[in-house]
Amino acid sequence: MRFAVNYSVPMEKLLREGAVDCDQLKCPEWENIVSAARPLRPVHVHFEIVAGNGGFDHLDFDLIRTMLASTQTPHLNCHLMGRPDLDPSSPADQRKLVESWVSEMQYLKKLVPGVKLVAENLPYIPESYGNAIGSSPEIIKQAIVEADAGLLFDLSHARISCHYLGMDLEDYVARLPMDRLSELHITGLRYYCGYLNDHFEMHPEDWEAAEWARAQIRAGACREPEIAAFEYGGVGEVFGWRTQEWVLRQQVPRLAELFAR
Repeated sequence: MRFAVNYSVPMEKLLREGAVDCDQLKCPEWENIVSAARPLRPVHVHFEIVAGNGGFDHLDFDLIRTMLASTQTPHLNCHLMGRPDLDPSSPADQRKLVESWVSEMQYLKKLVPGVKLVAENLPYIPESYGNAIGSSPEIIKQAIVEADAGLLFDLSHARISCHYLGMDLEDYVARLPMDRLSELHITGLRYYCGYLNDHFEMHPEDWEAAEWARAQIRAGACREPEIAAFEYGGVGEVFGWRTQEWVLRQQVPRLAELFAR
């Protein structure tokens, strides 16, 4: 298991100082960010590919294949997005979503052959993001198994979904295909604009969840992932404003101790 952290300018500064360490830097598929990260640590690219939102015509598959070949990215990732027009309580609609996800994942595998595909669970935030059917652990598992893909398990996304669906986290996770776990994402949670959101610094309850996940891996309750990533910090208007050097300085070493090999 390798420990990765989102690339950011403060993270670069701390790495150059020797104040923190990680095995890989996690980057979006932006050539300038990959170029900035490459001299510091091996690069792991996380792609903004979404299954379930209408197709892949907007994607540059030449760029995706180049990024995979020129970095230390072990797999191609996609995100499983539910459709708001489907009824979570309808077996027919549940099957429709599974078939849609499986078809799109098979298409990705065809266009990027020879590379393992992993699918990520997305959060459900009422009236804000996602939907209940797309966060169902049973539907996620069924699609991943039928597509013969790996699981990119985002712990924070699962915690958000459980919060709004009224589910217990341990029960939710037990229903996912944790025997296919390939990548683990960890962040802190906090309320932002009235809703519980991720990609923030870690607080006591976040550490408790991360330590529980690590214990599950140690106990063999789930597969040991190739990568455990701290998804804090980054670049651009979504992540740049919430990237604090003091958070990285304090929290990266503690997470590295938990998850680095």
